[in-house]
Amino acid sequence: MTGPCSNGSDFIKEHFRTSEGVYKLVHNVGFYTALGLKHPKMPLPKVTLFTIKDQFGSREKIVYNLTKDLYLLNASDLLQLDTERSVQGKHTFKDKCPTCHDVNLLTRSKDSVHLLVGTTDGQIHLINPLKWEFIKIYNENYAIENGESSVTCVKWIPGSETQFIASYSSGNMYIFNTTYCTKNSMNEPPVTFTLSKQGDSYNILVHRGKSRTKEIVKWELKCGQINEFSFSPDTKHLAVVSQDGFLRVFDFTSEDLVSAMRSYFGGLLCVCWSPDGRYIVTGGEDDLVTVWSLQDHKITARGEGHKSWVTMVTFDPYNSKGLASNGRPVEEDNAELPVYRFGSVGQDAHIFFWDLCEDSLEPVSTWRTKPETPNEGEGDKKRTLEKTTTNNNNNNSNNSNSSYSSFTLPLKGSPNKKSNKVSDAANTLPHRNKFSKLRSFVRHSHSDTHLSDSQLLRNIQCYTILDSVKVPRLYEVPRIDPLVSKRVSSERLTCIVFTKDYVVLSCNEGNVYVWSRPSTAITS
Repeated sequence: MTGPCSNGSDFIKEHFRTSEGVYKLVHNVGFYTALGLKHPKMPLPKVTLFTIKDQFGSREKIVYNLTKDLYLLNASDLLQLDTERSVQGKHTFKDKCPTCHDVNLLTRSKDSVHLLVGTTDGQIHLINPLKWEFIKIYNENYAIENGESSVTCVKWIPGSETQFIASYSSGNMYIFNTTYCTKNSMNEPPVTFTLSKQGDSYNILVHRGKSRTKEIVKWELKCGQINEFSFSPDTKHLAVVSQDGFLRVFDFTSEDLVSAMRSYFGGLLCVCWSPDGRYIVTGGEDDLVTVWSLQDHKITARGEGHKSWVTMVTFDPYNSKGLASNGRPVEEDNAELPVYRFGSVGQDAHIFFWDLCEDSLEPVSTWRTKPETPNEGEGDKKRTLEKTTTNNNNNNSNNSNSSYSSFTLPLKGSPNKKSNKVSDAANTLPHRNKFSKLRSFVRHSHSDTHLSDSQLLRNIQCYTILDSVKVPRLYEVPRIDPLVSKRVSSERLTCIVFTKDYVVLSCNEGNVYVWSRPSTAITS
């Protein structure tokens, strides 16, 4: 692990220094696989850590997915992690690959652990990895999602022993209840849903069983692929990031969309909450780490430094300062402002450490911002709308067989046919600039030309809150510089997990890296 990177100046590091001490690479475990890891459709390897207690004390376990294999590793001593002695169990899927997994921390015992595993064909397996017992299979006959839609994220609802959420590449999320969803009932097609709530750019549908009880709740977000979601520490809010570049924050109890944020460009790939629930950190295809404030409903800061897509962000509760044991800021007269430590990894094979403190944010440069008079913006918008509308009318009158205008979308079977209903819908939109409103819809849903006329109109009218979200420019938001930026692998990094003594990383080539913290290195 000493080879240089492509530019020859950035070498793969085996140790680096921070303000608290030296982080050192103490172990590197490589898992062999016969499949090609660099296939674009191959799911990224991920790591899930959990602890079980028995008569011998506490034992650390690791769930690790790699191509078609799912590993259970004995990680009581991460320094002795080995591909032969540490592998407690392994399961190989035949025609699918595991994409994500999560452990229920409330129901775990020394003999049983409830592990959820999502796969590329849309199925969700409930497994006891200690005995490799397959308890249930959800969406077994693809009655809920077809086999072309893969599970992108699956998590148990915090504080619940029976409910979990799964997101799909189709843009849908489902809330399952293990009490009602048995293996037999899931095999009884069809699974029908009834509309329960219609929100802003999303719908809530419910599937009720024979006892009229909510067995499955479906969230249609109409956002393309959902990449990840995360619960707030108090489980009141749910943050969802998707391929359309939006961060959506829902009130999980009332199922209301409370706020939204848009990426600088590209999709958002990862999301996490601060320990006190005040901030949300996202990363994605814009190579930026964005900090969003739940209280202020705006972007607090952006972190620049990644040279490629950010694949995962997570907070380090062991190095965050000014927070109590419950994750809340210390409420004292002489208490200092909290300092949040979080880490990020990406496809540039770099690990980044960031420190977020409110009083250390760089002020925004006001000299680069052009002041706008109250009437100047309105006049520009009106002139732009009038000019565009006039040009469209002239083009339509001169050539009746020309391509459709900006107010018209092609329908199935007639690519050049103009729809007056779509044009009428644009005039009824509750927005000051209807032209830019419809243009924004076309930009986000240009691939939905196969929809019927009624479905298309319904999708247009639901873009109200999300389209009003503005993307501030780079110099309009305070910037935070990375505390650490080191290249630690030869392949893209996919996961980062903080423990009390170690930092665990995984990369796309099948390696698991164990880094010791400064306190652990001194003790050793």
